[in-house]
Amino acid sequence: MGKIRVRGKRKLNKAITAEVAQFGIKSAKLSDEYAYYYDDETMTYKLGYEVEDEWFNEFLAERFGYKCRGTAESFVLSILHEIGHHKANDEIEGALLDFCTAEKERIDEEMQDADEEYSKVLEWQYFNLPDEIMATQWAVNYAKEHPRKVKKMMERMRASLMEFYMANGLTDED
Repeated sequence: MGKIRVRGKRKLNKAITAEVAQFGIKSAKLSDEYAYYYDDETMTYKLGYEVEDEWFNEFLAERFGYKCRGTAESFVLSILHEIGHHKANDEIEGALLDFCTAEKERIDEEMQDADEEYSKVLEWQYFNLPDEIMATQWAVNYAKEHPRKVKKMMERMRASLMEFYMANGLTDED
């Protein structure tokens, strides 16, 4: 997946950090990689972006019955997913953590040479790992239980997110 040049992330990082603060997270940073992940040691969220989060959105709809209605909502659900890792972190330990880590390494390795069809299979395997399911379930539950809060998060982040997308030549359907 590798490094890419990202423009305009300072403003978006500030908006993300303001949003995750309500969950007891000290900071969030948009990484230069095509990945979302949570760094447990520093309690810092590093969020990447993809031009389209179609597979994640498709998975949310199929597995959890949650349909994202645009770029901002998809982005917020991704942030909530990472917060879900933090919230469920204590439940994933020992052999289960070892299994998830080994599977992620295998998936990452196989993804290097995968065509689009097999990449989707691998993504589904990743999405269905126990730690990923728990984080996604937390995110979906939060979004369903607090739709107004999620809408406010989207509203507060929308301008900086769309500026970021435009600065980097990304698509948005909002």
